[in-house]
Amino acid sequence: MNPYREVTAVSPSEVNNAVSDDASLGVRIKRARKRRQLTQEQLAERAEVSADLVRKLEQEVRHTASMSSLTRMARALDIELSQLLGQVGAIQAGVDEEAVGILAIRDELSALDYFPGLGDDNVFDDQPPDIGQLRVALVEAERIRQHGSFAQLGAMLPGLLAEARAATHALSGADQVAAFGLLSEVLQIASTMMTGLGKPDLGYLGLVRAQEAAERSDDELLHAMNVSALSWVFLKQGRLADAEAAALRQAAALDPDFIRDAPRRVAVWGILMLRAASAAVRDKHADRGEEHLGLARMAAARVGRDHNLYATPFGPTNAGIAAVNAAVETERFDRALVLADDVPADGWVPPTWRSRYLLDLAIAHSELDQDEAAVDRLLEAERVTPEWLRYHTLGRQTVRELAERAKRRRAPVQQLADRLEIEV
Repeated sequence: MNPYREVTAVSPSEVNNAVSDDASLGVRIKRARKRRQLTQEQLAERAEVSADLVRKLEQEVRHTASMSSLTRMARALDIELSQLLGQVGAIQAGVDEEAVGILAIRDELSALDYFPGLGDDNVFDDQPPDIGQLRVALVEAERIRQHGSFAQLGAMLPGLLAEARAATHALSGADQVAAFGLLSEVLQIASTMMTGLGKPDLGYLGLVRAQEAAERSDDELLHAMNVSALSWVFLKQGRLADAEAAALRQAAALDPDFIRDAPRRVAVWGILMLRAASAAVRDKHADRGEEHLGLARMAAARVGRDHNLYATPFGPTNAGIAAVNAAVETERFDRALVLADDVPADGWVPPTWRSRYLLDLAIAHSELDQDEAAVDRLLEAERVTPEWLRYHTLGRQTVRELAERAKRRRAPVQQLADRLEIEV
């Protein structure tokens, strides 16, 4: 039984309506709290955050908090994290669903052929898709995804999904097995994109499809990477225990031998441990998160260099970045900046990972009243992935808070807010 539902006989739809307009984050928290008949102190106690944080958010002295704090507040209010964050008019960027292909991708993820008994073996009437060409298209989709270019990716994915699905029907033998692997990877890309744009339910559906395809691809590591993506979807939904459990169960199933197994297998295991660490830290189990993180860093040391596996990075650089994120999530901001010195300067992660790291540094600097350094990191993130920053809620909240603190009307951070169409 959910204890929060015992507070008052308020229907979920009433609570959702209380946070579904264009109000600020603070107003949303206040409305949902009052619907649940909780005081600020009671909400703080249930969410395991400080009453001062709740007060400052509601008074709009602060416009953001760590994702771990926001996740626990959403759980204490018995609402989805996306509902708490996803429609904040002054913060959240409007998503043109047609422009980024959400509806077309949705139609592909729920295609009639997937429904038992309604599949059509003749879904491709022309010459069967070429596996080599599909691989080339997949590599391009992965590159676009890693640059956070949602509009480009949205234009590409529906056709690629349809063609990969058609290949699984039209081909046979080894080519069909390869086609299922390609389909699984494309579905995973589509799922993470949908989740990143605030559609985690579509993301979950896509990963179910991806795992069904992976089981026919004979690729154990692809199967594990779909679970890694599932853990991330659960994380975005605020289902932190499920996110950690999914990653740990799959990691236990892999159980690599650090000495004898290939680096790729060890790296996939390390990715799963990073997912588990992130979930544990956000769920206020910092010690357990540090344990998972320590194991991931051991795996990174074993593989020795930065890898790009199924469009996901793993190696010394990403493990170091994950340690910085954990420090920010646990509000050890000085520690985060110290750990940043250990992140390899010449290491590799994709642009979106780099920008998320820069955002963590910006948050740490901001919390330490080092606003100029915080703005520098945000401007660097904009240069690396301008579209990603436009859609990243926590990034937009950080920009807004810094812009409101800036004294000069045309300060660089206020100009950044203008470019991102953030109301200040």
